[in-house]
Order: sequence, then structure tokens, then C-alpha cells
Amino acid sequence: MATEANGLSDGQGKERNNDSTSETAKDGKKKRKGGAKVKSGCLTCKTRRVKCDERKPVCKRCARLGVQCDGYTKTAVKTEIHTGPRPLVPKGIVQTSSLRIQPYTGPDFSGQDEARYFRFYCENVAAQLSGPLETTLWERTIPQAVETEPIIKHAVVAVAALNKSRMDAAKGMGKSNPHHQFALLQYGKALKKIRNTLTVGVSDPRRSLMACLLVLCLESLQGYQSSASIQAAVGVALLQRWCLENKGKLAHLKKIEEDICHGLSSLDLQALLFLDTRAGPIHCELLKGAADVQLLILASPLSFIMSLRDCHLYWQLFMRHCYHFIAAARSEITQQNSTAPPESTSQTHPLSFDPGNNVWSAFVDASQETPVSLQRERDACLENVYRWERASKGHIEEALSSRKDTDEYIVASMLRIQVAMTQVALGTAFSQNEMFHFNIGILPGLCQVGLWCRQKAICERAISLLLKSPEMQEGVWNSESLSRFVNFLRTVEEDGDDADGVVPASKRVS
Repeated sequence: MATEANGLSDGQGKERNNDSTSETAKDGKKKRKGGAKVKSGCLTCKTRRVKCDERKPVCKRCARLGVQCDGYTKTAVKTEIHTGPRPLVPKGIVQTSSLRIQPYTGPDFSGQDEARYFRFYCENVAAQLSGPLETTLWERTIPQAVETEPIIKHAVVAVAALNKSRMDAAKGMGKSNPHHQFALLQYGKALKKIRNTLTVGVSDPRRSLMACLLVLCLESLQGYQSSASIQAAVGVALLQRWCLENKGKLAHLKKIEEDICHGLSSLDLQALLFLDTRAGPIHCELLKGAADVQLLILASPLSFIMSLRDCHLYWQLFMRHCYHFIAAARSEITQQNSTAPPESTSQTHPLSFDPGNNVWSAFVDASQETPVSLQRERDACLENVYRWERASKGHIEEALSSRKDTDEYIVASMLRIQVAMTQVALGTAFSQNEMFHFNIGILPGLCQVGLWCRQKAICERAISLLLKSPEMQEGVWNSESLSRFVNFLRTVEEDGDDADGVVPASKRVS
């Protein structure tokens, strides 16, 4: 036992001597004895070349010495390499790993100018064309068509360049700026391709409708409202002809997105409300085409109108139906009056004032000349408008209670104006001879809307209504004079609008 105790004491003494020898150096000559190298220790112990106890997050040795422990290196995960036999690839088959994946660079443009204008369209113009209404037509559908349709590509680039030209015009530059010249060049290319396409018929109605929408924008941006209205009528006629050629093939209608069809409704309304030159039979055909859709909506209007957007979309259908009826009815009445024999004055007493022996007695009340069937159809149109108002009342009131600068408020206000405008148009649908009215009616209100309203679409609608009845006069208010005056002021103001289409207060005339 004593021997074992002595052995232990001798061993302990040797360990203490070794520790003291390793931890202290005498006269700087004797080096410290290094421990075993450990690859899995902390970074600090590896640098000091001492053994690490690998305690985490801080090792015990670093904590005892009061130095900062730099932590541990992360072990790299090794991927398994299969060394077994691999199947041979048959000859003639190219491995996909050897194919280079080309990054998508966007539509194929012929130059950097086209690419820059297209980007300007996507970032600035598309949102302006959409307006306060939620739609994917201008921001998604048409830009996607640019990749595959050269017609759409040239037209979109031309629209963007014309918008840039208007911005330069606001800064004092004339129409000879490079943006305007480039827009005309691209517009010419688009028209050339459109002519080549129409010679072989309407094979793709989707492309044709988008082209008509863009051409309408181009004509309107250049100030050619009459040409724009004609272009809108052409677009409606193209789709009507295509539908007749593919009658019964409902699967073909799926090629046209919903937003493009709504764009067609806007096209038709543009033609109806501004210098419509279409004949009465054309309006009758379009009226029959919309009858089935309208009957479906009237069956249960509350189930269709679920939002403010639905209110606007279905109102466009009702509005188109009403104005096509007005145009068709006026054409029918005019034709009946032209075929009726004129009433001759009395030959026996040419200077007498007997009843029927004067010119003014030939002018009778318009309601007496109008066929009963047309009066009933007019009353049915008014009833349909009232039904739409009842179905959309909740959504309209909710939107009008929101902030005055929100899109919802603007859309609801626009709908109220259009409803009132349509009701007035239906009430005067059979008026053939415009007369002088002493009392003030709708002309001053339309003039105020055209002068003060900052929504371009509403202003253009007011001007078009003034132009529709140029002979109408209410006191000192003449429809033709007001339309020319308001249109001139709006043109002067639009020359000073900014990039967002807003006319600053310093540039406003009214």
C-alpha cells in the first residue's frame, strides 16, 4: 500500500512538473511543450496549437484563459458520387445538359428605340389608358400580344411615342419633335400590315380587335376624332362579320378574352356617341345581337352585379342597347316621313288663316307620328335602366361614400352621369326637329362639365353630346357654339399637361 501511495505521489509530482514546465519558460530559451493537434477544435485553439475540449458554444480552455473563442468551422457536406455503371445514351439523342438555356430578353424589336418606347408604354402609358377601372387589357393582354403580333407591336410603340410627343409639346416643343416623327413611322408600319391582313379576311378576331383599339387611341391622340369614330365602327363591324361567319361555333369565342370584349363595348359606345355614320339596318342587326345577352341579365340582375366593376360592365351593355335602339328608331321614323306624301296647302284660299292652310300646322307632336311599337320599346329600355339602378344601388352608394379622390368614387360618379345622359337621350329619342327652348335645360350643365371636369373621358362625352344636336338652343345657350368653345378650351389646356396627363393650375384656362 505504501508503495502504491508513493507511486501515485511520484506520478502526480511528475504531472505537476510537466505542467509547470510547459506553462512557464525559463530565460526564454525553453519552448512550451505543444499538445496533440485536433482538427475538430475551435479556431482559437487551432491557432494556439493546443488541445480543445470542444465544448459549445465556447470551449472551456478559452473561457479559463479569458480569450475570445472564435467558434468552430462548419463541416462541408460531401455529395455522393455514384461510381457504378451508367446506361449508354443512344445515338442521335442530344443530352439536355449540353443545351444552353438562353435567357428571356423580351419581344423581338428591330432597334433600341422600339424597346425603349415599349418599356415606356408598360411603365407609364398602360395605366393611363386603363383609367380608374380595373382591367388587364392594356397592362397585360396587349403587351403579351406584342411578342407574337407585329401589328400590335408597331401600334403599341406608336402610342408610346405619341405620348412622349405630347409631353414634349407641353414643354414648348412643336410637333416636329423626334418622338412624333417616330410615332408616325411606326403607325405607318402598323397600317400597312393591317391592310395586308384584311385582304385575306378576318382570320384572327382577337388581333383585329386589339388593333382597332390601338388605332382608335392613335387617331384620338392626334386629334382626328371623326376618323377615330369611324375606326370604332369598323372594329364592331369586323367582329360582327366574324361572328356571322362562325355562327354556331361557340368554341371560337373562347379565343377572345373577356377584357377584349369589354374593349369592344367601349369601341361601340365611342362610335355611337360621336358622329355615328352607320345606317339604320346596321343598328338593327347590332340591336338583335345584344338582345339575348340583355334578356339573360334581366332575368336575375342581382345575381350578376356583385361589385362596382360588374355595375360598369353590365351598364355598358344596357347603354349600347339603348343607343342602338335610338339610332334605329330615328332611322325608321325618318324613312317613314320621307315616304309619306306631303300635305299641300289650300289652293282656293292661299292667303287665308284656315286650319291646315299654313306651314306651321304641318308640325305635329312627335309622339303622334311615332309608331306605338317604338314607344313601347322605348319604355322597355327606360324600365331596364331603372332595374339596373335598383340592382346596383348598394354598390354605387358605397362607392360615393368613399374619399372623393379614389377610383371608386370617380367610377360611381361617371356611372351616374351616364345614366342621366341615357335617360335624357331616351326621352328625346323621337324628336325630329330641334326647336328653340326659352327655359334652361341640359346645355348649361353639359357646358359646365366640359369646362370644369378633370376626367378626360367625361369631358369628351359632354362635348360629344353637345355636337350631337347642333341646332338645339335653350335661351342664349346654343349647342353648336358651346361645343366648339368647350372643345377649343380643352385643346388649349391639354397642350400644357404633364407626364401623367394632369393639367397644372397654372396651365388651366377654365
